[in-house]
Amino acid sequence: MKFDFSHIDSSKIATQAATAWQVLLDTPGFIKKHQLWRGFLDHKWIMIMTMVIMGTLSVTLYNDVQSYMNAPDVSDIEVPTEGFEAGIEALELAAMDSPEEVRERLEKEKRSLIEKKEKLEAAHKPLFSGSYKFFILILLEVLIFHFAVGTNNIIKDQNRILTVREFARAQIRMMKVMAHKWIYGLLMYIFVSVVCGILQISFLTNFIMFFVYAFFLGFALLDNYLEQYHFSIVKSSKRIQSHFGAAITFGIFASLGMSIPVIGPIAIPFIGAVAATLYGHEMKMEQEVVVGSVGLK
Repeated sequence: MKFDFSHIDSSKIATQAATAWQVLLDTPGFIKKHQLWRGFLDHKWIMIMTMVIMGTLSVTLYNDVQSYMNAPDVSDIEVPTEGFEAGIEALELAAMDSPEEVRERLEKEKRSLIEKKEKLEAAHKPLFSGSYKFFILILLEVLIFHFAVGTNNIIKDQNRILTVREFARAQIRMMKVMAHKWIYGLLMYIFVSVVCGILQISFLTNFIMFFVYAFFLGFALLDNYLEQYHFSIVKSSKRIQSHFGAAITFGIFASLGMSIPVIGPIAIPFIGAVAATLYGHEMKMEQEVVVGSVGLK
């Protein structure tokens, strides 16, 4: 497994992002006009699966919200006025030029400060993590794929009727894609953390990783469109990289939207799936030719 971003054309990123954003703005009206929710109600097994998934999500979301709202009381933690990072850095600098006995005491204070900082951050963690969003996409893939195909039927004037086998293939594919992206995300986090640590900008690690995970979410949404044209994951990766601006725009929308309690994790993946399909159709992604290779195998 290797990273290869050779298909990203930086000169097109801004244009792709602008197009994707306009598509997102138009998507709610498209869904309302064509009443896309009607189709899957005709499949009883999809309705049953939907009820099971929504029930599971409701319990998970309730527990997550409860955990967030009832976070441990950290009012006893004394936060230095100059901030944790400044305090830790000051202790490190002081320890460098101090006698051994003093240095040990300063190191102990530094470790204590780091522990308090980690405790405070853990108590105020975001409601929904990147991995949680990956999990939601996997759970909802059957419905996401249905919306993607339904949208494609409308814009291309087709009448493709999905079979249980096709839904199963879509579910397995989403699991493979998310597994790859989870591993990539872990490796990227390690890499970004090391680089930021060396450059002494560790505070930027989570900010950078937000965009990394956003791209992965956008990738999953666009892959649903290309899957309908029998693209392999490898070929899909090349194509989506060439639409990096759109992928990261859809991903940012999905990541922020899915952080909205209850409504977000349920509604946003469907809106994203429809928007990605509309974008793929408008840009004719299935007709492009991308030369080269990518390391997703």
